[in-house]
Amino acid sequence: MILSRDAYLMRTLPDGRRQISWRMWVLVFVAPVLMLAAAAFFALQSLIVVSSYQRTEGEVVRVYDWEGWNPLDGETRDYSPVFRYEFAPGDMTEASTGQSSPNWNFEIGSRHTILFDPAQKTDVKLPGFEQLWALPVTIGVLGAILVVPALLAAAALLRWKRRGREARA
Repeated sequence: MILSRDAYLMRTLPDGRRQISWRMWVLVFVAPVLMLAAAAFFALQSLIVVSSYQRTEGEVVRVYDWEGWNPLDGETRDYSPVFRYEFAPGDMTEASTGQSSPNWNFEIGSRHTILFDPAQKTDVKLPGFEQLWALPVTIGVLGAILVVPALLAAAALLRWKRRGREARA
């Protein structure tokens, strides 16, 4: 815990000048910056999947389902399909998406395009917006929305600081 007199967020000096600490600027901009950084991170992960994973046909062998909930639809039924696909010539394997969605109630035996990592047997990805791009876009939009109140707060802080100079003059 910092107990020095220099630990402040905003202060007015005896001569009327006003100061804003770097700590205040961090508080104002931390949420939008972190959200936009997270969106960039998840978008980079999706770009890596799109550029380095291999595309193949996977056959649905099982579909797990359970009760779910989301803020848009409320109570839902979520599904997580398991695909059988050829990992390497003659090497068939099974993998799920590692995620679930109300939209993935695929018929057993149906075939779908999937993306898989040729370097290791891990979860597969379904190409498309829902699994690859929905998360970075959603977080990016939230970060962009949070920029607006941060800029309004920054403008209010700068106005407060400027009025301190005017009172002194």
